[in-house]
Amino acid sequence: MLLLAFFTLTTETLAAERTGLFAIENMTCALCPFTVHSAIASVPGVKIATVDFEKKQATVVFDGDATTPASIAEASTNSGYPAILIEVTP
Repeated sequence: MLLLAFFTLTTETLAAERTGLFAIENMTCALCPFTVHSAIASVPGVKIATVDFEKKQATVVFDGDATTPASIAEASTNSGYPAILIEVTP
């Protein structure tokens, strides 16, 4: 019974986890990704944020029940680096 409860909880948790890929504008130096990362990571529900300066992109793993791609993009944009959602995968 405990194993079934754990499996159900784990399945529900994974179902809410999503990954978003964002194009990030205005990054001009190697320090810019730190600001973007800090802004995105501060959004409640964001689990992992990775910012690639060369590609000008951010990959964000987030809890879809706790936040939205729009909220993540807004956080980056508010820090001076407009973010545009490219795709979201379940």
